[in-house]
Amino acid sequence: MSDRSADAPATCPDPGSRSIHLGRALWNALWQQPIYAVGFGLFFGTVYGGTLQSYWIAFKISLQFVYIIRFAILALRAWGLPWLRRRQGGGPLPIAVEASAYLAASVAGSYLASAIIHFYMIPGFLGSPLAVARAGAYTVLFTVTIGGVGYAIAFYRQSVERARAIERIRAELADAELRALRAQINPHFLFNTLNTIAALVRLSPAEAEETITCLADIFRYALSASEHDRARLADELAFVRAYLEIERTRFGERLRVEERIEPGLESFPVPSLLLQPLVENAVRYAVSARPSGATVGLGARREADTIVLEVWDDGPGMNGAPVPPGNGFGLHSVRERLRAAGLPQALEIETSAHAGTRIRITLPAS
Repeated sequence: MSDRSADAPATCPDPGSRSIHLGRALWNALWQQPIYAVGFGLFFGTVYGGTLQSYWIAFKISLQFVYIIRFAILALRAWGLPWLRRRQGGGPLPIAVEASAYLAASVAGSYLASAIIHFYMIPGFLGSPLAVARAGAYTVLFTVTIGGVGYAIAFYRQSVERARAIERIRAELADAELRALRAQINPHFLFNTLNTIAALVRLSPAEAEETITCLADIFRYALSASEHDRARLADELAFVRAYLEIERTRFGERLRVEERIEPGLESFPVPSLLLQPLVENAVRYAVSARPSGATVGLGARREADTIVLEVWDDGPGMNGAPVPPGNGFGLHSVRERLRAAGLPQALEIETSAHAGTRIRITLPAS
């Protein structure tokens, strides 16, 4: 596998991409702010007389506030927040720190707008207590509105990034579970099968050859299926049948297999390597647990808008006792595969003393 980090380090920011984002943000600010100013101009123009002149003056004042506050927030995003993150060691900022930074940028922008209006547009805008109070009202309203919108957008983006990170972690966990599942099943199954083949080589060479062929098919499918999240039900059933064929070589008549597969479900997609751990548990804890062996069943049927898959046995059941080692891992792995597929509640277990165990998986048909 090639080392992709040697070509383009993932942690190095792209200056061109950052410039594009900043340019887009500036463009959005240029056309969006007059819309904000119209609303504020109508509000303050009505408060201060309701005349055409008062509306015009209120609009010009509002335009100064919305533009300067927006540019202050953009400057914070482009330079202020990255600087704060570097000071924090490069990780995400605490929400309280980020909110305080947005509030400070908005308030600073509001007072800068008030100063510009006082010195260049309306002399005396800050020249009396009433004027200062009026400017304070502007400051509070614009800070809460523009700053709140800016922070809401930033918080939304942060939430989206966190959600994506969680999904990536879940996908990686599912892959890790799948690899761990193969590592759990393959060694002891391989050793048992090799012992069986060694015993058959002299007694029944043809049967030994068939077992080797089945073993090769099993490992070939396990390796290919591990590269995909889903597989056809027909392929999963063929994989399980090959596994049971090898186990039947070991257990002979002690292993009885029963299938109840409804026709027409062969192409239905299911999480890959889903059924084999359940069948392996049934063989290990039902067939090998009794001298008389047991029946292992496979079922698939359509119920309304769902597909129901079942693995059952008529062995001793779990009996309320602690789950034997290996059984718990197999069930846990299957649950994790279903959870990774968005189906955390799809698995049900029915068991009772001396009446066997039935495991049911319910999948949406669409």
